[in-house]
Amino acid sequence: MIRGPVSIQSAFSIGSVDVETLQITKSVNLETNVNNPSKKAGDTIGQKHRVSKGVYVTYGSINRQLSEKTHFSDEDVEKLKKSILKLFDNDESSARQSGSMVVIKVIWWTHTDQVVSSAKVHRCLKVNHDGTYMLTSIDGVKTEELDGQ
Repeated sequence: MIRGPVSIQSAFSIGSVDVETLQITKSVNLETNVNNPSKKAGDTIGQKHRVSKGVYVTYGSINRQLSEKTHFSDEDVEKLKKSILKLFDNDESSARQSGSMVVIKVIWWTHTDQVVSSAKVHRCLKVNHDGTYMLTSIDGVKTEELDGQ
């Protein structure tokens, strides 16, 4: 089992998403026709699926005890923040064109009280379907709102 100080959940959409299914046709077919090896099939088609629009939210936490044990430093925290903000830089595929996904906002909470649970902190953020959000403050917890790239 691998265990480290940083835990990041999978991202989930705030609302329903519409998945578009698109038919695709190969413009060049290099596959051999089994029945006639000298002929290339021109009717090879497939599908790709994409979500045109969605607002996704993910949560994470840094475990204080494991940070101390692994020497995860404040400098590492700053590198993690920068990495999350640039998460989708140079990320693309046929179903997800370059620049089609972005990190809009990172909400970063910092506290020194080991008793504050991650669940309590995560519940103080309410994200709406349009990407707007509301934050409720918690005593002893500093909130930092970082704009995406």
